[in-house]
Amino acid sequence: MSGKHDTEDAAIPLLNEVMVAGNPLRAHNVEEAKGATAAAVKAVVAEREGLFAHDADALVERLRGRCLAWLTGEGRAVIEARCSAAMQEHTNWLVGQVSREIGLALETELKNWVKAAVREELAARSGQPPSA
Repeated sequence: MSGKHDTEDAAIPLLNEVMVAGNPLRAHNVEEAKGATAAAVKAVVAEREGLFAHDADALVERLRGRCLAWLTGEGRAVIEARCSAAMQEHTNWLVGQVSREIGLALETELKNWVKAAVREELAARSGQPPSA
């Protein structure tokens, strides 16, 4: 080896030439590098968007599975407890409503029953037949 650069060997790249084709980072021509970089960025973005869409579908499927698992497991117990509490609350309200209505109806009937009982008792004491 002579240690000197042989002009017959491969040419040394100049500043306006691409050293490695397809690699914009190794380009020496700024305009060519910008074009290659823009194309590379577009390709990467398109690839990632496809991956993101695939990832989103996979994520949705996993979340759907988790939701269904929760609803058939721990979630079901939560729902049953809430329904039971709502039913108990509604039952208590309904019992209160029915009790009030029965109380009002009995109040009217009690007055009539007491009046009838008092008339019967008075009639029995006086020896007269009870009047209606």
